[in-house]
Amino acid sequence: MTATDDQVWALWDVHMRAGGCTDRTIRNRRIWFRELARTLGKPIATATKLDLVEYLGRAHLSPRTRQNYRSAMHTLFTLMQDEGIRHDNPAARLPRVHVARLEPHPFTIEEVQRLLESGIYGRTRLYVLLALYMGLRAAEIAQLRGEHVDWDRRRLWIEAAKGGVKVWRPLHPIIWEVIQTLPREGYWFPSHTLPGQPISPKSVSNTLCAAIKRAGMSGHRAHQLRATFATEMIRAGVSTTVASHAMRHANPATLSRYVKPDDLAILDAITKIPTVAIPTRTNRRRSPEVA
Repeated sequence: MTATDDQVWALWDVHMRAGGCTDRTIRNRRIWFRELARTLGKPIATATKLDLVEYLGRAHLSPRTRQNYRSAMHTLFTLMQDEGIRHDNPAARLPRVHVARLEPHPFTIEEVQRLLESGIYGRTRLYVLLALYMGLRAAEIAQLRGEHVDWDRRRLWIEAAKGGVKVWRPLHPIIWEVIQTLPREGYWFPSHTLPGQPISPKSVSNTLCAAIKRAGMSGHRAHQLRATFATEMIRAGVSTTVASHAMRHANPATLSRYVKPDDLAILDAITKIPTVAIPTRTNRRRSPEVA
């Protein structure tokens, strides 16, 4: 008897919780699981390798999204095989997804200033400042509450961080000033449709992306404000160790995905290569003609 999608999900949910996955991760996978079921049009437990390849091959998916979906499929179908729901694993040998390496693309400070002066509302300005001066992700901004501030020591408790990391971080002086008018209890950005709940991370991201587009900076994404946060610290001489902790990265190497050296720094680096003399002639002798 074929397992239903509800049975498969219940099994995966239990395993994710046992593995320490955050509620946010489980919620996002639930959304993806439902979307996969709708697209397949049949029980997920009956999917073939071709079904999964066609799902990954949809034209509107970005390479990074394909890579994430491929990983989720491998985890899900390996679990079904381990639990005896399937004898095979159609996700075991899916095509590898090539994701082109992109250089960091932070906002310049001048661009951030332009964004702030573009007529955006006060809440949106606060989103920008929290990303710029605290390096907060959209999910972290959405979950902020007055109780997350240590008002005596001027610190912020970040509990919606990626990977489930929960940390205290000192508040930037500008952020300290702008939050004085915010409530000391409850969510700072409550949902308009769900009483007692915060807005969604997607709402924060969409609001920022719309503001960026209206300001005429269509080449940027909201998350790149974090790249500005990292880049400006490194340019100011902050050590990579401190910058990595400020970004709340588990792996310090991740910092390189956010920091972009400016052209003057690169020019200064390449001009340190020793100069060589460039001949004006080849100085090659002609080979004698063969009789």
